[in-house]
Amino acid sequence: MAYIESAHNDRVRAWARLKTRRGRERAGLFLVEGERLVADLLKSSLRLEALLWNVSSDEPPEALWRHPKADGRRFELSPQAFAAVADTETPQGLMAIAAVPQHEPGYGPRVLVLDGVQDPGNVGTLVRSAEAFGFGEVVIGPGTADPYAPKVVRASMGGLFRVRAIACGVEHYLRVWRDRHPGGVVVATAADAVDRCDEAPMAGEVAVIIGNEARGVSDGARRLAHRCVAIPMAGEADSLNAAMAGTILLYEAYRQASNRAI
Repeated sequence: MAYIESAHNDRVRAWARLKTRRGRERAGLFLVEGERLVADLLKSSLRLEALLWNVSSDEPPEALWRHPKADGRRFELSPQAFAAVADTETPQGLMAIAAVPQHEPGYGPRVLVLDGVQDPGNVGTLVRSAEAFGFGEVVIGPGTADPYAPKVVRASMGGLFRVRAIACGVEHYLRVWRDRHPGGVVVATAADAVDRCDEAPMAGEVAVIIGNEARGVSDGARRLAHRCVAIPMAGEADSLNAAMAGTILLYEAYRQASNRAI
């Protein structure tokens, strides 16, 4: 176990660079902040690179601090060094550095495709919803927020550790997915769609596309969709944000599949 006092320590500086996309891409690592997310990380198949404890905070739970994955990877940091690494303004006392997994597209039977979803909170929430409703693969299309950015990791609430996040061109992925699932359906959200989401067939093999917050689903992805659907609403609001709309569609797909299984 090592103790690091200075915020200018080389390790601390390297870890702090993981707050940027360029730093994460260069190192192949990302930050995980807080006891709950660290616990989820340690339960997952992802590789732990370092476990960091702020020595001015309460001692971490023994089950986390002494976890076998952390052997030889524990670091005690001064408050100044810990704050230099953390992304949050008031960080909890425990943080981890993990390796970004190198997933290949699996083209599974139920997938979520993010087509230019830019807001980190939306991306993290959609990853969390995908995991909750049985969508094991999330496609991170061009223009979509980095799934391993600190805000996305926090918003996913551990879902990111349990689903496959694939960086891939949306149109290429959808073409391959359609070839592999000839009986499947590709469903895109569209504010101008006539079909309702609760009337679209999503009980079987399905790829759900969620588009950019301002522009919606791209023309290329929309052309590859079998159905464009809208969410029926009773109020005067003309749209929902990407995370809420996507969660409703994912739940609807889950509901239909559950009803068919009964």
